[in-house]
Amino acid sequence: MLAFRVSGRLTGLAREEVLALAQRMGCPCRVVADRLVLCRCSQYPWQRLSYTQIVGRRWFSFTRLMDFGTLATISGLRRYVVQNAPFAVRSPLGPGFNRRVGWYLDGSVDLRNPRTVVYIVPASGRYHVLAPAHELSPTRFFPRDVKNRPFHHPTSMNAREARLLVNVSGVLPGEVLLDPFAGAGGILLEAAAVGAHAIGVDAVEEMVSGARENLEHYGLFADVLHGDARDLPLEDSSVDAIVTDLPYGRSSKVVGRLRELYLSSFREMYRVLKRGRRAVVVCDKDISGPLSAAGFKLIRSFKWYVHSSLTRRVFVCQK
Repeated sequence: MLAFRVSGRLTGLAREEVLALAQRMGCPCRVVADRLVLCRCSQYPWQRLSYTQIVGRRWFSFTRLMDFGTLATISGLRRYVVQNAPFAVRSPLGPGFNRRVGWYLDGSVDLRNPRTVVYIVPASGRYHVLAPAHELSPTRFFPRDVKNRPFHHPTSMNAREARLLVNVSGVLPGEVLLDPFAGAGGILLEAAAVGAHAIGVDAVEEMVSGARENLEHYGLFADVLHGDARDLPLEDSSVDAIVTDLPYGRSSKVVGRLRELYLSSFREMYRVLKRGRRAVVVCDKDISGPLSAAGFKLIRSFKWYVHSSLTRRVFVCQK
């Protein structure tokens, strides 16, 4: 069984990306606590996760430290650690607790360069033991952040956040992901990076050429088309997932035009999406009404605080 300790920021979405991929892989999952998810899956693509901090095999859980040694022997963890030494024990509970846990295990210790990391996750009154545990650093996304792209736009989304949305869509390698408001291509970059066939549409030619430039810069491929989200150049039920960050507006005149744009584009998104598949739509306002009017079933929604004047809302829908 795999255990995932997700981020304390955007925790709901972080859980959702774990669960969405597990569902597509046919893996049963259980949410143990706010930040801990357990999955029975031998082929889970955990390397692509963006808001998971720690992932590892879960051996057992305990409530009293004095029981750890017996459970480590019975479960085979002690033997595993000896065979894969040197090891280190890590947790958010401090070095004193880590040393006490390590005392019950055999084998050499190397805190700087361990071959095996044993990670202790506290959750819901129990301690869950993960080994080998892997830390998924957010720095691996930094090279594709907005400021590092050759073409960038102030409304673009950074790579880690774009990857989060791509994962929530549940798209798998080889499947088609559409962004009908592609902009500078941030979502397309992350969809292509996980092996999806990414298709982007944008009404602004400068954005289309800029998105193509960004993809070429990172050695990634996507079809980027100049077009209208209200009249997508795609066949019915030809898309496996949709992820998009809608254009926002503040003035009443702009809001009125956007409302019409949203509803028309949602109908097109519904048309091209395969039945049973997901659309992940980001906006700065409640668009559950227009999404429902277009035919979508709202699965979940999340609030995403960006700064004092912007809180994004993420709508996870299904056809």
